Amino acid sequence: MADVDPKEITKLLEERCTGYASEETTAKEIAELTGLDLDVAKAFSRGWSRMTAAQVRGYKKKEFPKKKK
Repeated sequence: MADVDPKEITKLLEERCTGYASEETTAKEIAELTGLDLDVAKAFSRGWSRMTAAQVRGYKKKEFPKKKK
């Protein structure tokens, strides 16, 4: 698998869960970024539409994770 920035994948999945991007579009972009087969990328992107953007990210935009000292 290619060396991919997780933030790029998270951004794609946020777009998918908010309805901005379709399953097909998200799958194509994930396949292009990661080198995965299109069918695998479709299966990966399929379940994300039921989640909110905060659930995908793991935090709300105004509640950034606290930095460790």
